[in-house]
Amino acid sequence: MRRLFKKSAKIQTPVMDHRVWAKGPKALCVDMHVHSSYSDAPGNTLETIINKCRENNVGAAICDHNEIRGSVLLTESRRVLSIPAIEVGTSERLEFIAYFREAAALEEFYRKEVEPHKCSRFYAKLDRSFSELIPAAKEHGALVCLPHPFGPSYKNVNFGRKRKAALFNPDLFSNIDLIETTNGHLPDSRNYRAYMLSELFDKSVSAGSDAHRPTEIGNVYLRFDKIMDSKGVFDHLLAPKKVGIAKPYRVVRFAKTARNAAPRHLHLFFSRKHQQRWMSKYGESAVTGHAEA
Repeated sequence: MRRLFKKSAKIQTPVMDHRVWAKGPKALCVDMHVHSSYSDAPGNTLETIINKCRENNVGAAICDHNEIRGSVLLTESRRVLSIPAIEVGTSERLEFIAYFREAAALEEFYRKEVEPHKCSRFYAKLDRSFSELIPAAKEHGALVCLPHPFGPSYKNVNFGRKRKAALFNPDLFSNIDLIETTNGHLPDSRNYRAYMLSELFDKSVSAGSDAHRPTEIGNVYLRFDKIMDSKGVFDHLLAPKKVGIAKPYRVVRFAKTARNAAPRHLHLFFSRKHQQRWMSKYGESAVTGHAEA
């Protein structure tokens, strides 16, 4: 089998000495789908994410909804391995993740393609179609991942016949590089369907906890064949690799996550002050501290 699934009770990685860390953070395992307090995960501050990554010996890709501040700051901190990324929510409510080799490319994509189309009351929705945004991400050098393809409601690729037909149009679907075959918020049956989708269309796999709470960070991860820096990980995303699961799916844990994230969405919908922070231009000082607000 070209790609393998591997479950483990604990992530095992070699201890990195100070000489290696001095050249930049490296990792053997990377949680490819983590949210931060810059969108709808209030408990996942940057310091918390860094501490949990070090505790679990993993790198992370912060994939905030239509937001990049958390991802860029984590990358610039150089305290843990970070893959610059963003989870883009389109006007059709389809979501995709764009991974970048460098933070500068992520910033350029965000400023040009995402920020002008943000909606003041919604984290996970832009006023622009995925048929435009996915090719735009590719033009900026991104690897495009289809996350939780069999998730609930609009997160499911089968949500709406017209949307499904447009997504699976060969000209557009050829721009999809990765399928998230293991999502920490989905049961094995749905993740298996995602894996079969990746096999059917010969797409490389990705995996992430979809963490909205600190205890979820590092629960699901990609494991590579050697310790690499962020650029090395990016370059190996299309190669065969293993998927690790430190903690299996639990309905109770998913319910706690939903209970934690839902008030954040309601706060944005009803709070004018929060909307102003959300819509502030990238780089403006007005956003300082907004993640903990």
